[in-house]
Amino acid sequence: MSESEKPTWIACLTPPGQSALATLGIYGPRAWAVLRKLFRRRSGAELGEEPAVGRFWLGRIGGEVADEVVVAVKQTEPVPWLEVHGHGGREVVRFLIDLFREQGLHVCSWEEFLHKISTDALTAAAAIALSQAATLRTAGILLDQQQGTLGRALDVIGQALQHGDVRAAQEHLAQLARFADVGQHLTRPWRVVVAGAPNVGKSSLVNALAGYQRSIVAETPGTTRDVVTTRLALDGWLIELADTAGQRTEAEDLEEQGIRRARATASAADLCLWLLDGSAPPVWPSEPLAAVMYVVNKSDLPPAWDRTSAPNAIHVSALTGEGLTELCAAVIARLVPDPPPPGAAVPFTLQLCERIALAQRHLAAGNTGEASRILIALRGRE
Repeated sequence: MSESEKPTWIACLTPPGQSALATLGIYGPRAWAVLRKLFRRRSGAELGEEPAVGRFWLGRIGGEVADEVVVAVKQTEPVPWLEVHGHGGREVVRFLIDLFREQGLHVCSWEEFLHKISTDALTAAAAIALSQAATLRTAGILLDQQQGTLGRALDVIGQALQHGDVRAAQEHLAQLARFADVGQHLTRPWRVVVAGAPNVGKSSLVNALAGYQRSIVAETPGTTRDVVTTRLALDGWLIELADTAGQRTEAEDLEEQGIRRARATASAADLCLWLLDGSAPPVWPSEPLAAVMYVVNKSDLPPAWDRTSAPNAIHVSALTGEGLTELCAAVIARLVPDPPPPGAAVPFTLQLCERIALAQRHLAAGNTGEASRILIALRGRE
């Protein structure tokens, strides 16, 4: 297929809305020719035969019904890439895209468009992940990757293998693997479950950490019967906090279903905060938990047992807020004991982490050729 026969694509690059502005991206060999046909400059003059990078024009697209837009040229070589900035209403965007579709352009999603305009799939993937970042801290890490930090680290490893320096390649891969767990949580929250016996203050603690009443609080055992989640940021890391049913042996059928779900949720969590009532005899987990932190609540009340018997427990009062700052710090220290420093290369998807681990195994087995192939595939360069 010749260059002129390749498809030309159009996508809306901004979120849909009722107002504001929208940006349409156009990429392909026919981009400029189709735009010249549909666009009319405000001055009445026609666009030139060839686009010029960095230029922009104000005009209209459409006939009797038209939208006033600004056209910008992003690149001309190797493939023309244009942007049309118009009004952001859903129907206006649909109207403009339909006009270009009628001229033979193909419509794609903004994620697909990013991959088409980039010769580096890793950069495009980082840009897509960046759009999903929920905190400034995670966005900063992903911005580093989008600007090439991870790609450069993979290039260094590839160069080490080309020169036969397997040890250096292994060290650099180990450095990437070091931040694999953090990287997978840049767009996906850490799951933290608050569990314990009825009436130890689980819902009160969730509400105190969330800063608003997310869960119903009552003295009646079994008030919480399903898993109630809320998202919050602790020290810049996204956390999904789950309030669960109080776990006890004597419960009616409906409450027992909630207890079973609570146990399953606690077992699958990145961290379980097992809440103990400092003013009543403690109730410990009936089943082993892989990742558990003990929290003694109601520190504002007289103790009913030796609270120091809870191993490394954090003491809080959901009512007064005492100890909540220390609890948050302890949770983050447990989840992210080794946060990446600014400018660090961080694999940011599960697939990247798995492929890096696979490359490590191949190097350990002496299969440098397969490790090199994996690294080239990770770069995703055309």
